Amino acid sequence: MKMLERLAARAPVPVFVAMGRDRAPAVERLLRNADIDVTATPRHASILLVAGRVRDSDQAYLDRLHDQLPHPRATFWWGDEQGDDVDEARRAASSDDPVVALRVLYRNLISGAHASETHRLADEPPAPWRGKGDHGQGGEGMMGGVPYGRMMPMPPTPDIRDGLTLDVYTTQIGPFMPYWPAGLVLEVTFQGDVIQSAEVVNPTYPPRDVDRVPFDHLLHETTALAQIERARAAHHLVCIARLLSLVGLPTLSRRAQILAARVRANETIAIAPLRKAAARSGLKAALAPGLGRIDDRLARELGGPVQRAAGHAIDHRSDNPTYTRLDFTPVMQTQSDCRARLAQWFDEAEQALALVSAAPDAMIDHGALIEAPWAHRAPPIDYRVTELLPGLEWSEALLVLNSFDSAALCRMAPLEAP
Repeated sequence: MKMLERLAARAPVPVFVAMGRDRAPAVERLLRNADIDVTATPRHASILLVAGRVRDSDQAYLDRLHDQLPHPRATFWWGDEQGDDVDEARRAASSDDPVVALRVLYRNLISGAHASETHRLADEPPAPWRGKGDHGQGGEGMMGGVPYGRMMPMPPTPDIRDGLTLDVYTTQIGPFMPYWPAGLVLEVTFQGDVIQSAEVVNPTYPPRDVDRVPFDHLLHETTALAQIERARAAHHLVCIARLLSLVGLPTLSRRAQILAARVRANETIAIAPLRKAAARSGLKAALAPGLGRIDDRLARELGGPVQRAAGHAIDHRSDNPTYTRLDFTPVMQTQSDCRARLAQWFDEAEQALALVSAAPDAMIDHGALIEAPWAHRAPPIDYRVTELLPGLEWSEALLVLNSFDSAALCRMAPLEAP
């Protein structure tokens, strides 16, 4: 290898993750690895990492992602459902750590030992346009703008938020976007940068959360309170990390991910320094007051932290004798917006670790009804996710979506059958 190739091969491996089913916890661990650079766009990656099983209807989206990677590029499959045509250098079982294999593949791409993958899609525009006009010109319609450009001098309706009459653009978003429910595909209509409408095209994948293990154990066996509350704190820290990354605070996001990992490893940590650092860095200012506010009925239907962030002190732990002896009182907010849900995660995570410190040896009887860290896992409700987005700019829409945990998002959108 030449000197520049050797230097490039030592850099963190630029990877774009296409999240399939059941791989979210594993990808969270990958985010903490200093040898892996998980990019926000495929155009900055050299390896497309397909994590978990992808449904057949999503293959076209995966191919489109693949062809956006610059050369040299390769696809790496992480899971147990790879095809027989995938060689050993480009796959890892779901139980394996893929970091070493990704590093080797990246080094071979840089050196030329592994050939760059060719494009999967035909080199043609998504909508044919040449010769469509009445006289052989490109495009048709009054302005010659079908399928590209403007169909008319002005769109038929004004912007729903500020009344400006701007161009209308409809596109599909998902299913592999960062900061996006895995599997969800929405058809979104924009006018300017404001969302006018959204319709569900493909449902989300069923959620899987590593922090549900002690809650599952509680159904059949006596479980330590410390395990339950540590799982709660870790879950909330991961949710906080996602929002921190989204508002442009990657260092604090990584710090939150590390804290979550330490909590799961039964280490003693403090959340207050992270919270203070986030406040000093402008986290609160990035979330406008009232952004993502939901009505009382939806908050109650979702339950969990979302419900308590809307001012409802409803928590099953209040009725458990072990928690009663610890003088447990549910924490809550009142505004029911993005700020409130973020504050609720912080408050509940700190409260959970305080309970662990107060009663490290306490046990919860099997079968006890204990509040989970997430929203109610129940059948979907009226697909309200499409009602939250109209009137928001795209950046605001991502903040709103990421102020809910995965269980809440799945209840607000159709859920694919397991």
